[in-house]
Amino acid sequence: MSARPRDVTWLPSAHARRAFLPEEPAEHARRLLGTITALWPSSSSLEIPLGTTAALALLPLADAQSPELAHDVAALDPDDLVTVLRQTWAHLWQSHPYLVERSALLWRWLADPPRQTAEAVTEMTHHLFKGGILEWGAAPERYLATDLLGRLLQALGNRGEKSRRGAFHTPDVVTDHMVEYFAGDLPPGTVIGETSAGSAAMWRAQARLLRDQGRDAAQYRWVGAEIDPLTVAALGANSLLWRLGPDVLIACADALAGDSGLAQAHRERAEAIARRDAFLSSPPPQT
Repeated sequence: MSARPRDVTWLPSAHARRAFLPEEPAEHARRLLGTITALWPSSSSLEIPLGTTAALALLPLADAQSPELAHDVAALDPDDLVTVLRQTWAHLWQSHPYLVERSALLWRWLADPPRQTAEAVTEMTHHLFKGGILEWGAAPERYLATDLLGRLLQALGNRGEKSRRGAFHTPDVVTDHMVEYFAGDLPPGTVIGETSAGSAAMWRAQARLLRDQGRDAAQYRWVGAEIDPLTVAALGANSLLWRLGPDVLIACADALAGDSGLAQAHRERAEAIARRDAFLSSPPPQT
């Protein structure tokens, strides 16, 4: 770790951050998105701001105490912060190997980013900490209120990229209404599918409805297909953020063109779990 930690007196305590959060999750999301787009206005390298945002929102899933430890993380130099983000994904891989591997485009760049990128990520992290990204990721009434990553992907990409991806965000009020109107009473184990999933705004709405009904989204089966690899990565991260559980299957394929991609997705999920199991059962390295 750094010999001389950075001054972090600028960062309010977790208690103070929670006290001054916008009451409405939609406003909270709008402010977070505004922060990110102001710091990363370019449409290039979208995986970096998207992956940084995802990792910070997922920190409370990796460690429930992370909001209280924000000062420790904010004090790190850029290289050490990159290590923490990398370790967050590695920790989540042990419990959710398939979803983390599905999200690979969001974390592969962390392997050895240029110093300039690490510094930009550090600045973004500081602003997001002040904006309550950890509190967002810790509170289901917030992270289930809107598809933050999907909206970010739309906001950062130019219109040509969005048209090619089909990444036009459906308003939350529309997805919430559609789910409430059509879903009905779904028993645990029901398959909830999306043939053109995007970043899964409909899954978000369904998971929110299940929570409002006192049910656990992790008791359902989530199956989706999306053709764009970066959107698939966001979908994998969203599945973690929304606590959809172990029975998630995501195909990177154009299901509307006749190939659902689900057979390949089944193989990839089995292989990811096998890699995790082999890693956890291997003896620790000798020192």
